[in-house]
Amino acid sequence: MILRRNLFILTFLSLFSAYNYAQEGFTDQTRALYILDISRYVVFDESFQNQEEFTISILGKELDLYWELERLSKTRKEIQGKPIKILVSSDVSLLKPSQVVFVNSLEKYQIKDVLKAITGSKTLLISEGYPFRSSMINFVVIDGEAKFEANEELMTAESLYVNDLFLAQAVKTREDWEALYEVTEDELFTEQNITEQQDILIERQLDEISAQEARISDNLSTLMDLKRGIAEGEREIQQKSLVLEQQLQEIEGQKEVIELQVAEVTQQKQILSEQEKNIKIKEGTILIKEEAIKAQDEKIVLQADAIQKQKIIIIASVIAMLLLFGLVYFIWRNYRYKKRANVLLRSQRDQIAYQKKHITDSIQYAKKIQTAILPSLELFTDKLEHFVLFKPRDIVSGDFYWVDEVEKNLIIIAADCTGHGVPGAFMSMLGVSLLNEIILNQRITQPDEILNRLRTQIIIALKQDPESKIKDGMDMTICVLDRSRKKLLYSGAENPLIHISEGGLKMVKADKMPVAIHEFMDPFTLHEIDLKKGDTFYTFSDGYADQFGGARQKKFMSRNFRNLLLSVQDLPMMEQGIKINEVFEEYRSDTDQVDDVVVIGVKI
Repeated sequence: MILRRNLFILTFLSLFSAYNYAQEGFTDQTRALYILDISRYVVFDESFQNQEEFTISILGKELDLYWELERLSKTRKEIQGKPIKILVSSDVSLLKPSQVVFVNSLEKYQIKDVLKAITGSKTLLISEGYPFRSSMINFVVIDGEAKFEANEELMTAESLYVNDLFLAQAVKTREDWEALYEVTEDELFTEQNITEQQDILIERQLDEISAQEARISDNLSTLMDLKRGIAEGEREIQQKSLVLEQQLQEIEGQKEVIELQVAEVTQQKQILSEQEKNIKIKEGTILIKEEAIKAQDEKIVLQADAIQKQKIIIIASVIAMLLLFGLVYFIWRNYRYKKRANVLLRSQRDQIAYQKKHITDSIQYAKKIQTAILPSLELFTDKLEHFVLFKPRDIVSGDFYWVDEVEKNLIIIAADCTGHGVPGAFMSMLGVSLLNEIILNQRITQPDEILNRLRTQIIIALKQDPESKIKDGMDMTICVLDRSRKKLLYSGAENPLIHISEGGLKMVKADKMPVAIHEFMDPFTLHEIDLKKGDTFYTFSDGYADQFGGARQKKFMSRNFRNLLLSVQDLPMMEQGIKINEVFEEYRSDTDQVDDVVVIGVKI
């Protein structure tokens, strides 16, 4: 196999040199021949064996070379045992996986772009007219003669290998080409000597042809003898033909006797045919009678079915009448019972409506009291930009908010009491009263200390102890805004604080203890936060995130609440409150509100 490959390389190089003397530069025919011949003896890696075709792609807009390769591929059909497929592409980015890609510098493609496009695809790049060492195999014209150069490094990088003889004959520099030119002249002189020896061999072959002609002449004489023998055979055939004519005359006589016998047979067939017609007529009459009998039988069956159906209808009618009478009696009886029940239900309904109105009026009055205790929703509009979203689940709320200004510090509190409705409202009123005492009367303004004092007061007010079943209390966030120092002091019981600065959101976690009796009674933690102009912070209860709704009837969740706050940062604070309320109502839709909701947002 190696010897065969070396012989091909020598033959290819000699043909390459011969074409150089016969013409200047390249033509589409020589390009196509060189591309196909080089492709036959390039060694690809193991993945080539999995290919179904040997693909050659031409990069360019001129199609003459494409048609020349198509024409030659119909003659050669295969390369390295694979059927040949020729493709053409006008764009480097549209090149399809191929074993060989050819590009001509006249097409104005950048050779670097082509190399980049085929890198890693195990593809041999053959080019023409590009600078030295810029391609794998490059056809070049030096002093009007067609030559080629080979870049072994580029081919090795793609796991492609060619014979050393081929590489040795490739042009690497212009000086190499001048040396190669001298070697080529010596090889041509050697080929002329070989040609003269071949002429001698041709003369010897002509002598052998003359001898063969003599033998053919002898064979012709033998054929003439055979022809004479054939003529004698033809005469014998004529004699036998006369004998056959006599035998044919005897056959004609016998044929007349056979015809008479055939006429008798035909007459007998006619008699049999008439008899068959009579039989068919009789069979038809029998069939008509059988059909009449069958029709009568069907009428009898239909009459029997009709009688049976009438019996069923009569029985069903009797049963239906009995059921109808029973149903009428049952309806009449139920009507009497329902009439009595409706009279009783009306009496109960009127009593329940009266009780409901009495209770609702009481709750509405309690709402007025709770509303009077809570601060205005506008809080301190003249001092800083803010919003308050306050949505009780029932008429009165277990969530509440508390704000005031003490010693030039703004105190903002959001609380979530145990329960909602009337029980929650009682807890909220207790919380508001205790906060008024602790902050306004005792002048305590540090958030952690407020929570500690409030917890002590709730435990005393509700008479709670570790053994007590009363665990009612509240979750709370307390924020004290010191505008002179641009500081925010925060303490939280269960409920966190969200602080957004320069587009970044930070959630300050609360202590995992309610403001009530608890197994852990540690002091509450104080957090101090530096504020910048444009910062926003939010305090809230868990009612917003716990609301069910949406297509899957799931909770809104804290993560979505945080994302919502980030999404409204470009809006003024009052518009933020409106937007947050719209999102809540849209998500809740027809679902009942599950808990009280309070959200307070403040912008620095």
